[in-house]
Amino acid sequence: MTQTLEVDSDGVCERIVMAVATLENTEPMELPPLFEAVDPDALTSAFATTESGTERTGRIEFPYAGHHVTVEFGEQSIVTVE
Repeated sequence: MTQTLEVDSDGVCERIVMAVATLENTEPMELPPLFEAVDPDALTSAFATTESGTERTGRIEFPYAGHHVTVEFGEQSIVTVE
């Protein structure tokens, strides 16, 4: 099962945990801490505007709680949990 979410920088970490909890049919607190899979501050910073004022674009992928998480950021920011 796959879940795709549009996100903003303020909620990306919370949305990842909630999406995985939904797929696992469990409470978010039952999952391992996200920081064991990825640095949450670095993930949030990936959405920040550069010093020159341009938006960053890119893709970050990592495993979390038995799922493959892909975060794409740019004009649209999308999180996919598989």
